Amino acid sequence: MNALDATRKWLREECPLIDKTDKFNANYLGSQATEYTLCTAGESHREDILGMDHATHQLTFVAQLPYGAAIKANIAAADFFANLAAWIRGANRAHNYPAIAGYEVEGIETANAGIPTGADANAARYQIQITIHTKELEA
Repeated sequence: MNALDATRKWLREECPLIDKTDKFNANYLGSQATEYTLCTAGESHREDILGMDHATHQLTFVAQLPYGAAIKANIAAADFFANLAAWIRGANRAHNYPAIAGYEVEGIETANAGIPTGADANAARYQIQITIHTKELEA
């Protein structure tokens, strides 16, 4: 499983903040009131002295959540992303990582939790950046 699929599966199955009844796409966000997607945002590779690949995967988790003049929904969205970042930090401390085919995950981190990227009168899109550091498994 590649980094995108593995991380989406990991978040969907293990993160208690992700509502299993909501749509969770890959590289696509639809029009549901509450919906998630995980997008590829880039990757880099370097080879160590033994010829092993060390890959860094950049992913962006985007959530479309209720939004409007009532403060409660907007605060709930901020709380969701703060808690998601904390959950990922805890998973990193516990070495609970996505299973990426051919690689060992060495760490996972987040940045910019809950940045709004667009809104209308009823829904807003927020994102968090996820970075996964991996090392190629020996054959």
